[in-house]
Amino acid sequence: MKPTKKHQSTIAKELVDKYFDQIEIEYTDFDFPYGGFPDSAYLQLNVPTEMLLQYNRKRNKKRGLPRGAKFWKESDLVERLRNSDKYHGQGNNPLSDILDYLHGDVQVEYEKLSTERIRIMIIEIPEPSE
Repeated sequence: MKPTKKHQSTIAKELVDKYFDQIEIEYTDFDFPYGGFPDSAYLQLNVPTEMLLQYNRKRNKKRGLPRGAKFWKESDLVERLRNSDKYHGQGNNPLSDILDYLHGDVQVEYEKLSTERIRIMIIEIPEPSE
């Protein structure tokens, strides 16, 4: 049976709670360093690979990593990071400023660091200017 959207969100939040102390902020900026979205908010996290694999298993997905933007939204990691004293003062720009822009549309990319750790890059997709 496929989990409902509400249940998927609960799964993501529970996993973030479980692994929160192992999440590291590597980089924050308003200029995505790899091109594509100039002046976009950019957050780079280093997280346990197992958190993402468990998320997929609990959603009855057998392989691979979850769709990044979906996990980002369902986990509500924006608010969890914002409300944590642990992460303030890290990165090139204030985390709270970066998080203000990561509530909307985002692009998420993964980079495997080791079998235990993965880098998640969250990039704001700016609204088209008129």
